[in-house]
Amino acid sequence: MTTVSIPVIAEDAAPTDIKDRTSPPDPVSELAKQEGYKFEDGRYRNKDGDPQPIATKDYMVDWGTWNGFRRYHDACHVCHGPNALGSTFAPALADSLKTMDYSTFVGIVSGGKKENRGGTMFVMPSFGEDKNIMCYLDDIYTYIKARSLGIMPPGRPNGREDISDEAKKAADECTG
Repeated sequence: MTTVSIPVIAEDAAPTDIKDRTSPPDPVSELAKQEGYKFEDGRYRNKDGDPQPIATKDYMVDWGTWNGFRRYHDACHVCHGPNALGSTFAPALADSLKTMDYSTFVGIVSGGKKENRGGTMFVMPSFGEDKNIMCYLDDIYTYIKARSLGIMPPGRPNGREDISDEAKKAADECTG
């Protein structure tokens, strides 16, 4: 018979902060540093302040890109197709973000867009008042941008970094 010893932790013992533990470097944050991105307001951002996706070779992603994957497939894929690949009536956003900048993306999602192509009117509704979209717009953008850049294949990411306190706070403040 094998005896297993389970350590007992006193109820009043202070929890150990995960940052105080000895652990290997986080591959997502290490890659972000190598790319020169800063971590601000719970997101990795480029020098212009635009949110940026981070995906390792084995498709581990930052929290924002992971959350964007979830949010995109909750709200956007109905029109724009799974994995941002488009449909018969809405464009492939993975293609659109190859040339569209962040501020244009935000403007279209928040204000909507109408476009007449060969006698067919295409309409992107405005989501500017929808907190389920606007509170996570940076995340949705980073997911689609990751697909656009080819750093994330179709399907679910292989894993993610943990949500930061900053990202939790921002979501709580936005959704109220």
